[in-house]
Amino acid sequence: METLFSNQYLQIFLHRTSHKTLELQWLDFVPSADFRRGIEELSRLAHQHQAKALVADNRLLRALRPVDLEWGGNLIFKGLSELGGRRFAAVESLDAMNRMGVTAMVANVIPNTKLTSQFFATIEEARDWATAPF
Repeated sequence: METLFSNQYLQIFLHRTSHKTLELQWLDFVPSADFRRGIEELSRLAHQHQAKALVADNRLLRALRPVDLEWGGNLIFKGLSELGGRRFAAVESLDAMNRMGVTAMVANVIPNTKLTSQFFATIEEARDWATAPF
């Protein structure tokens, strides 16, 4: 696992298996502008590395504005799908408001992509599923 990006809110890692998988680990509450910058960086890295899967470790992420979630979901999931992406794995937030928002966003955006999504109890399970051969 290689670290591609790190700041006070977010770390982004690259897994190289039969395909490239990006993993994002949210570290705490993130203000709207910083969330958007982080998602833009994730999109840039997905294109640069031609990522085919994404793992989101949302355990420490707290509530986000619905407009930010919708914007991020459209940018990332549609962009990943256009790159030939296949999988999105997530570990849900400990914050109930964030869980509800992310679950609703995934339910709205993923059906309009070629991605398969799944939520997991642990980061290890999410990584294993996302990085497994297609």
